[in-house]
Amino acid sequence: MRFLHLSDTHLGYREYMMELRENDFYESFNEAIDIGLDANVDFFVHTGDLFDTWSPSNKALNEFKKAMIKLYSKNKTMYLIMGDHDRPKRSDEIASRIFDFLGVKLLGINEIQSITLNYGNEDLLLSGLSNMKGLRKNNIVNEYRKGDIEAKNYKNSILMSHQGVSPYLIPEACEVDSKDLPVNYSYLAFGHIHDSHLIDDRQPVFSYAGSTDLNSTNEIKNYLRNKKSVNLVEISNGKLNAERIKLKSTRYQNIINSDYNNYLGDINEIISKKMDNDKSPLLSVTVHGDADKDDVKNNLKKLDNIIIRGPVFEKEIKTVIEKPNMSRLLDYFNAYFNDNDMANLANTIYDTIKNEDIDSSYELIRGIMIK
Repeated sequence: MRFLHLSDTHLGYREYMMELRENDFYESFNEAIDIGLDANVDFFVHTGDLFDTWSPSNKALNEFKKAMIKLYSKNKTMYLIMGDHDRPKRSDEIASRIFDFLGVKLLGINEIQSITLNYGNEDLLLSGLSNMKGLRKNNIVNEYRKGDIEAKNYKNSILMSHQGVSPYLIPEACEVDSKDLPVNYSYLAFGHIHDSHLIDDRQPVFSYAGSTDLNSTNEIKNYLRNKKSVNLVEISNGKLNAERIKLKSTRYQNIINSDYNNYLGDINEIISKKMDNDKSPLLSVTVHGDADKDDVKNNLKKLDNIIIRGPVFEKEIKTVIEKPNMSRLLDYFNAYFNDNDMANLANTIYDTIKNEDIDSSYELIRGIMIK
């Protein structure tokens, strides 16, 4: 059996409000689909954040529909779970489930869900558990245990899950610890973290496929080192081989931190490198020290076939100090309240209100107040 594992495609995301960046996400998604079709995989596994929002635009829906028609015409199935971006914030239909007539199969909405597939006279257990934030978070480990019991009876098995797993992300931003992951599956296919990780020197094989395009400048460092990719996986008789396939359509991005005298040279050095495709590179430019801002802006406008984000001007190079960031919202609460208990309470309420319906949020707050 052979399948393609992709994740965090965020269809419809429009970085910097640029249409060409929205189209980049469609192109990398379609490249991933074509990689699977060219490899004649038996099926596709998508581990969440298919769309960038639970209510995607008509364009995003149409782009996904066209890709699924392509799969349907070749008798290929897309199995997927919901990421935190996919789960409706109010009572509504799940966007991906609209396309079930094209063979799109959504698993594990609120609890683990398993099906048995058969290819080449071999059975495979495929289990899915969508993102479980807020009140659902407390159920994750029990759901994993249920799946683990089922997986014991199969030589070939896959768990699809969309959670932040420590230590791949800071503990405060995670839903589960790695020690609580199932042990009886052949392959743990995860989504949520955008940097790819493939741990194949132990059983079960664990992987974050990573996003298919860059959603923020925070991903640039890992992108320059590893590129964006999908996983091509073969499994038979309990033996598994997973290979990262790098995507070639991803637009090159980099960060320029330079001074007034050297910024143009630094830009030219980067753009002189060979790119994976003919797309104009996207560069985030910061110029330090005393600079003629108008001169810098005019010079940047003269550069052909380059997309510049910025420029940002800073008087001096700032010392890098660890500061709270949006993945550690708890730090902001601690700084504001100067009280750990109040900070944890505020963080819990925020996380629940953001990811749950209003009634569930009130229920949590009432429970806290009673205590």
